[in-house]
Amino acid sequence: MAVYCFYLFDRTGTCLCYYEWNRSRSLQDASDDQKNMFGMLFALRNFSVKLSPDPAKGVPTFFVTDVYALHYFETPTGLRFVLITSHDCGSVDVTRHLTDIYAEVYVEYAIKNPLYVKGSKIDYELFLSKLDSYVRSLPCF
Repeated sequence: MAVYCFYLFDRTGTCLCYYEWNRSRSLQDASDDQKNMFGMLFALRNFSVKLSPDPAKGVPTFFVTDVYALHYFETPTGLRFVLITSHDCGSVDVTRHLTDIYAEVYVEYAIKNPLYVKGSKIDYELFLSKLDSYVRSLPCF
């Protein structure tokens, strides 16, 4: 089991935070990768909502491929937390941990930071170290 990377997007698709752990391929263009990830999430969410009999419950929380698992949590304000793990973590409920990252890491170390400007990139060392230690403590790390 492994955790590959973490994305945090705002409602407009701007990547506020990107962090890697065990990603095997290095990125040639991080901006392009982030745009592709947000586009895929946007399309997958819209597709799932249209297929679901109850649109409020149609938002996917994770999906698994042969290579990786994508875990997804969206806040009511449109923040999107994404964790990419190895495919064998697909059975672990990582979405619960994404809500904890929102409440215990994002709110505490980004939102409550007096220097943080809403919608700007989050590159504060304390935030990144808390994110890193939280993810390293997950059972699928």
